Amino acid sequence: MGKHVNNWEVISGGLGLGLYWVWKGSVQPLEKDWVELLVLLGAMVFVPMAMRLSGALNTKTGRWAVTLSTWALLLAYLQEPGIVAALLALPWVLVSIWLLGNAFQKLLLSTMTLTDKVQFAAYLYFPIGPLAAFSDRLDWAPLGFSSIIILLTAAHFHYAGFLLPWILANLLGRNTASFWQQGVAWAVLLGIPAVAVGITSAQFGVDPWLETFAATLMALGGLGVAVWHAGLALESGLPMYQKFAMLGLFLCLGTGMILALLYGWRSYFPLSFLSIPWMYALHGTMNTLGVGLFGILIYRKISADKH
Repeated sequence: MGKHVNNWEVISGGLGLGLYWVWKGSVQPLEKDWVELLVLLGAMVFVPMAMRLSGALNTKTGRWAVTLSTWALLLAYLQEPGIVAALLALPWVLVSIWLLGNAFQKLLLSTMTLTDKVQFAAYLYFPIGPLAAFSDRLDWAPLGFSSIIILLTAAHFHYAGFLLPWILANLLGRNTASFWQQGVAWAVLLGIPAVAVGITSAQFGVDPWLETFAATLMALGGLGVAVWHAGLALESGLPMYQKFAMLGLFLCLGTGMILALLYGWRSYFPLSFLSIPWMYALHGTMNTLGVGLFGILIYRKISADKH
Protein backbone atom coordinates (compact mmCIF):
# COMPACT_ATOMS: atom_id res chain seq x y z
CA MET A 1 0.00 0.00 0.00
CA GLY A 2 3.02 2.24 0.02
CA LYS A 3 4.79 4.11 2.77
CA HIS A 4 2.40 7.01 2.93
CA VAL A 5 -0.90 6.19 4.55
CA ASN A 6 -3.73 8.60 3.94
CA ASN A 7 -5.98 9.85 6.69
CA TRP A 8 -9.34 8.87 5.22
CA GLU A 9 -10.46 7.14 8.42
CA VAL A 10 -9.55 10.19 10.47
CA ILE A 11 -11.51 12.53 8.17
CA SER A 12 -14.53 10.26 7.79
CA GLY A 13 -14.55 9.21 11.44
CA GLY A 14 -13.99 12.75 12.64
CA LEU A 15 -17.01 13.97 10.69
CA GLY A 16 -19.09 11.11 12.03
CA LEU A 17 -18.06 11.64 15.64
CA GLY A 18 -18.66 15.37 15.29
CA LEU A 19 -22.16 14.64 14.00
CA TYR A 20 -22.78 12.32 16.96
CA TRP A 21 -21.62 14.98 19.44
CA VAL A 22 -23.78 17.69 17.88
CA TRP A 23 -26.79 15.35 17.69
CA LYS A 24 -26.48 14.40 21.36
CA GLY A 25 -25.88 17.98 22.44
CA SER A 26 -23.65 16.98 25.33
CA VAL A 27 -21.57 13.87 26.02
CA GLN A 28 -20.38 13.36 29.60
CA PRO A 29 -17.73 10.80 30.69
CA LEU A 30 -20.01 9.28 33.36
CA GLU A 31 -22.94 8.85 30.98
CA LYS A 32 -23.76 5.96 28.64
CA ASP A 33 -23.26 8.28 25.67
CA TRP A 34 -19.54 8.32 26.49
CA VAL A 35 -19.29 4.57 25.93
CA GLU A 36 -21.19 4.91 22.65
CA LEU A 37 -18.70 7.58 21.58
CA LEU A 38 -15.76 5.28 22.43
CA VAL A 39 -17.36 2.45 20.44
CA LEU A 40 -17.84 4.72 17.43
CA LEU A 41 -14.30 6.09 17.72
CA GLY A 42 -12.95 2.55 17.61
CA ALA A 43 -15.26 1.42 14.81
CA MET A 44 -14.88 4.47 12.58
CA VAL A 45 -11.24 5.42 13.11
CA PHE A 46 -8.89 3.13 15.03
CA VAL A 47 -10.03 -0.35 13.94
CA PRO A 48 -10.26 0.50 10.20
CA MET A 49 -6.83 2.14 10.32
CA ALA A 50 -5.32 -0.92 11.99
CA MET A 51 -7.03 -3.24 9.51
CA ARG A 52 -5.76 -1.32 6.53
CA LEU A 53 -2.26 -1.01 7.95
CA SER A 54 -2.13 -4.78 8.44
CA GLY A 55 -3.13 -5.35 4.82
CA ALA A 56 -6.65 -6.61 5.51
CA LEU A 57 -8.24 -3.77 3.52
CA ASN A 58 -6.14 -3.74 0.36
CA THR A 59 -9.05 -3.29 -2.06
CA LYS A 60 -11.39 -0.39 -2.67
CA THR A 61 -14.33 -2.72 -2.15
CA GLY A 62 -13.10 -3.66 1.31
CA ARG A 63 -12.41 -0.07 2.31
CA TRP A 64 -15.82 1.10 1.11
CA ALA A 65 -17.52 -1.81 2.89
CA VAL A 66 -15.90 -0.78 6.17
CA THR A 67 -16.60 2.93 5.68
CA LEU A 68 -20.27 2.49 4.75
CA SER A 69 -20.92 -0.08 7.49
CA THR A 70 -19.38 2.12 10.18
CA TRP A 71 -21.43 5.11 9.02
CA ALA A 72 -24.49 2.87 9.21
CA LEU A 73 -23.41 2.03 12.78
CA LEU A 74 -23.20 5.75 13.52
CA LEU A 75 -26.75 6.23 12.21
CA ALA A 76 -27.81 3.31 14.42
CA TYR A 77 -26.57 5.24 17.45
CA LEU A 78 -28.47 8.34 16.38
CA GLN A 79 -31.70 6.30 16.56
CA GLU A 80 -33.66 5.06 19.53
CA PRO A 81 -32.98 1.34 20.11
CA GLY A 82 -35.23 -0.90 18.04
CA ILE A 83 -35.54 -2.72 14.72
CA VAL A 84 -34.39 0.21 12.56
CA ALA A 85 -31.32 0.85 14.72
CA ALA A 86 -30.46 -2.87 14.75
CA LEU A 87 -30.73 -3.12 10.96
CA LEU A 88 -28.36 -0.17 10.65
CA ALA A 89 -25.88 -1.89 12.97
CA LEU A 90 -26.07 -5.20 11.07
CA PRO A 91 -23.68 -4.32 8.18
CA TRP A 92 -20.80 -3.85 10.65
CA VAL A 93 -21.49 -7.35 11.97
CA LEU A 94 -21.43 -8.80 8.46
CA VAL A 95 -18.21 -6.99 7.56
CA SER A 96 -16.52 -8.28 10.72
CA ILE A 97 -17.50 -11.86 9.83
CA TRP A 98 -16.26 -11.37 6.26
CA LEU A 99 -12.91 -10.10 7.60
CA LEU A 100 -12.70 -13.11 9.91
CA GLY A 101 -13.17 -15.41 6.93
CA ASN A 102 -10.35 -13.66 5.08
CA ALA A 103 -8.11 -13.91 8.15
CA PHE A 104 -8.84 -17.64 8.45
CA GLN A 105 -7.83 -18.21 4.83
CA LYS A 106 -4.62 -16.28 5.47
CA LEU A 107 -3.95 -18.34 8.60
CA LEU A 108 -4.18 -21.59 6.64
CA LEU A 109 -1.42 -20.31 4.33
CA SER A 110 0.77 -19.04 7.17
CA THR A 111 3.65 -20.68 9.03
CA MET A 112 1.50 -20.72 12.21
CA THR A 113 4.00 -18.77 14.29
CA LEU A 114 2.90 -17.06 17.50
CA THR A 115 2.66 -13.82 15.52
CA ASP A 116 0.32 -15.50 13.01
CA LYS A 117 -1.86 -16.80 15.84
CA VAL A 118 -2.05 -13.38 17.49
CA GLN A 119 -2.94 -11.69 14.20
CA PHE A 120 -5.71 -14.23 13.63
CA ALA A 121 -6.95 -13.85 17.21
CA ALA A 122 -7.64 -10.16 16.60
CA TYR A 123 -10.08 -11.05 13.80
CA LEU A 124 -11.45 -14.06 15.69
CA TYR A 125 -12.42 -12.02 18.75
CA PHE A 126 -13.45 -8.87 16.91
CA PRO A 127 -16.96 -9.86 15.64
CA ILE A 128 -18.17 -10.07 19.24
CA GLY A 129 -17.86 -6.27 19.39
CA PRO A 130 -20.16 -5.56 16.42
CA LEU A 131 -22.53 -8.32 17.61
CA ALA A 132 -22.75 -6.65 21.02
CA ALA A 133 -23.39 -3.29 19.33
CA PHE A 134 -26.16 -4.95 17.28
CA SER A 135 -27.66 -6.38 20.47
CA ASP A 136 -27.45 -2.97 22.13
CA ARG A 137 -29.22 -1.25 19.23
CA LEU A 138 -31.89 -3.97 19.20
CA ASP A 139 -32.37 -3.28 22.91
CA TRP A 140 -31.85 -6.98 23.57
CA ALA A 141 -29.82 -8.00 26.60
CA PRO A 142 -29.22 -11.78 26.51
CA LEU A 143 -28.66 -13.85 29.67
CA GLY A 144 -30.15 -11.11 31.79
CA PHE A 145 -27.24 -8.70 31.41
CA SER A 146 -27.93 -5.00 31.81
CA SER A 147 -27.83 -2.81 28.71
CA ILE A 148 -24.65 -1.05 29.87
CA ILE A 149 -22.79 -4.39 30.13
CA ILE A 150 -23.79 -5.21 26.55
CA LEU A 151 -22.52 -1.80 25.40
CA LEU A 152 -19.28 -2.22 27.37
CA THR A 153 -18.82 -5.59 25.68
CA ALA A 154 -18.99 -3.81 22.32
CA ALA A 155 -16.26 -1.42 23.48
CA HIS A 156 -14.14 -4.22 25.00
CA PHE A 157 -13.97 -6.22 21.78
CA HIS A 158 -13.14 -3.21 19.60
CA TYR A 159 -10.19 -2.22 21.80
CA ALA A 160 -9.00 -5.14 23.94
CA GLY A 161 -10.41 -7.70 21.50
CA PHE A 162 -8.96 -6.28 18.28
CA LEU A 163 -6.54 -3.41 18.78
CA LEU A 164 -4.55 -4.94 21.64
CA PRO A 165 -3.79 -8.18 19.71
CA TRP A 166 -3.02 -6.07 16.63
CA ILE A 167 -0.44 -4.13 18.64
CA LEU A 168 0.91 -7.36 20.11
CA ALA A 169 1.33 -8.87 16.63
CA ASN A 170 3.38 -5.83 15.62
CA LEU A 171 5.51 -6.26 18.75
CA LEU A 172 6.11 -9.95 18.07
CA GLY A 173 7.00 -9.19 14.46
CA ARG A 174 9.96 -7.04 15.52
CA ASN A 175 12.20 -9.92 16.64
CA THR A 176 12.16 -13.28 18.38
CA ALA A 177 10.12 -13.00 21.57
CA SER A 178 11.73 -13.87 24.87
CA PHE A 179 10.13 -16.28 27.34
CA TRP A 180 8.39 -13.49 29.28
CA GLN A 181 7.21 -11.82 26.09
CA GLN A 182 5.65 -15.08 24.92
CA GLY A 183 3.97 -15.25 28.33
CA VAL A 184 2.55 -11.76 27.79
CA ALA A 185 1.20 -12.83 24.41
CA TRP A 186 -0.57 -15.87 25.82
CA ALA A 187 -1.93 -13.87 28.77
CA VAL A 188 -3.54 -11.46 26.29
CA LEU A 189 -4.83 -14.20 23.98
CA LEU A 190 -6.38 -16.17 26.83
CA GLY A 191 -7.35 -13.16 28.93
CA ILE A 192 -9.65 -11.59 26.33
CA PRO A 193 -12.16 -14.49 26.19
CA ALA A 194 -11.55 -15.34 29.87
CA VAL A 195 -12.93 -11.95 30.92
CA ALA A 196 -16.13 -12.62 28.98
CA VAL A 197 -16.43 -16.08 30.56
CA GLY A 198 -15.74 -14.68 34.02
CA ILE A 199 -18.36 -11.94 33.74
CA THR A 200 -20.90 -14.45 32.40
CA SER A 201 -20.19 -16.87 35.26
CA ALA A 202 -20.72 -14.08 37.79
CA GLN A 203 -24.05 -13.29 36.11
CA PHE A 204 -25.14 -16.87 36.88
CA GLY A 205 -24.07 -16.61 40.49
CA VAL A 206 -20.82 -18.57 40.25
CA ASP A 207 -18.29 -17.77 42.95
CA PRO A 208 -16.41 -14.59 41.88
CA TRP A 209 -13.00 -16.28 41.85
CA LEU A 210 -13.36 -17.07 38.13
CA GLU A 211 -14.06 -13.44 37.19
CA THR A 212 -11.20 -12.33 39.46
CA PHE A 213 -8.80 -14.81 37.85
CA ALA A 214 -9.84 -13.73 34.34
CA ALA A 215 -9.46 -10.03 35.16
CA THR A 216 -6.03 -10.71 36.69
CA LEU A 217 -4.85 -12.66 33.64
CA MET A 218 -6.08 -9.93 31.27
CA ALA A 219 -4.59 -7.14 33.38
CA LEU A 220 -1.20 -8.85 33.62
CA GLY A 221 -1.16 -9.35 29.84
CA GLY A 222 -2.05 -5.71 29.22
CA LEU A 223 0.51 -4.52 31.77
CA GLY A 224 3.09 -6.69 30.04
CA VAL A 225 2.36 -4.99 26.71
CA ALA A 226 2.61 -1.58 28.44
CA VAL A 227 5.98 -2.40 30.08
CA TRP A 228 7.24 -3.85 26.79
CA HIS A 229 6.65 -0.48 25.14
CA ALA A 230 8.34 1.38 27.99
CA GLY A 231 11.45 -0.69 27.32
CA LEU A 232 11.27 -0.03 23.57
CA ALA A 233 10.99 3.73 24.22
CA LEU A 234 14.48 3.62 25.75
CA GLU A 235 16.02 2.22 22.56
CA SER A 236 18.06 4.53 20.37
CA GLY A 237 17.30 5.20 16.73
CA LEU A 238 13.55 5.59 17.10
CA PRO A 239 11.85 8.85 16.03
CA MET A 240 10.89 11.06 18.97
CA TYR A 241 7.17 10.85 18.13
CA GLN A 242 7.35 7.05 18.39
CA LYS A 243 9.12 7.24 21.75
CA PHE A 244 6.51 9.71 22.99
CA ALA A 245 3.70 7.45 21.75
CA MET A 246 5.31 4.40 23.39
CA LEU A 247 5.50 6.21 26.72
CA GLY A 248 1.91 7.38 26.23
CA LEU A 249 0.80 3.80 25.59
CA PHE A 250 2.72 2.65 28.68
CA LEU A 251 1.06 5.23 30.92
CA CYS A 252 -2.49 4.96 29.52
CA LEU A 253 -2.67 1.21 29.01
CA GLY A 254 -0.86 0.61 32.29
CA THR A 255 -3.33 2.81 34.17
CA GLY A 256 -6.29 1.15 32.45
CA MET A 257 -5.04 -2.33 33.34
CA ILE A 258 -4.36 -1.43 36.98
CA LEU A 259 -7.94 -0.16 37.24
CA ALA A 260 -9.17 -3.39 35.64
CA LEU A 261 -7.14 -5.40 38.15
CA LEU A 262 -8.57 -3.48 41.09
CA TYR A 263 -12.10 -3.85 39.72
CA GLY A 264 -11.58 -7.57 39.20
CA TRP A 265 -10.71 -7.98 42.89
CA ARG A 266 -13.67 -5.90 44.12
CA SER A 267 -15.42 -8.96 45.60
CA TYR A 268 -12.50 -9.43 47.98
CA PHE A 269 -11.19 -5.88 48.37
CA PRO A 270 -14.07 -3.51 47.52
CA LEU A 271 -13.27 0.07 46.54
CA SER A 272 -16.30 2.34 46.56
CA PHE A 273 -14.99 4.69 43.86
CA LEU A 274 -14.69 1.87 41.29
CA SER A 275 -18.31 1.94 40.12
CA ILE A 276 -19.22 0.96 36.56
CA PRO A 277 -19.63 4.61 35.43
CA TRP A 278 -16.20 5.49 36.82
CA MET A 279 -14.72 2.39 35.22
CA TYR A 280 -15.89 3.27 31.74
CA ALA A 281 -14.96 6.91 32.24
CA LEU A 282 -11.42 6.10 33.47
CA HIS A 283 -10.57 2.55 32.39
CA GLY A 284 -12.38 2.88 29.06
CA THR A 285 -10.82 6.24 28.22
CA MET A 286 -7.31 5.12 29.20
CA ASN A 287 -7.58 2.01 27.04
CA THR A 288 -8.90 4.08 24.15
CA LEU A 289 -5.92 6.41 24.34
CA GLY A 290 -3.45 3.59 24.95
CA VAL A 291 -4.30 0.97 22.33
CA GLY A 292 -6.19 3.34 20.04
CA LEU A 293 -4.47 6.70 19.67
CA PHE A 294 -0.95 5.83 20.81
CA GLY A 295 -1.01 2.32 19.31
CA ILE A 296 -1.83 3.69 15.86
CA LEU A 297 0.79 6.45 16.19
CA ILE A 298 3.47 3.88 17.04
CA TYR A 299 2.76 1.33 14.35
CA ARG A 300 1.22 3.21 11.43
CA LYS A 301 4.52 3.69 9.58
CA ILE A 302 5.95 0.30 10.56
CA SER A 303 2.83 -1.53 9.36
CA ALA A 304 2.56 0.59 6.21
CA ASP A 305 6.16 -0.25 5.28
CA LYS A 306 5.37 -3.97 5.58
CA HIS A 307 2.43 -3.76 3.20
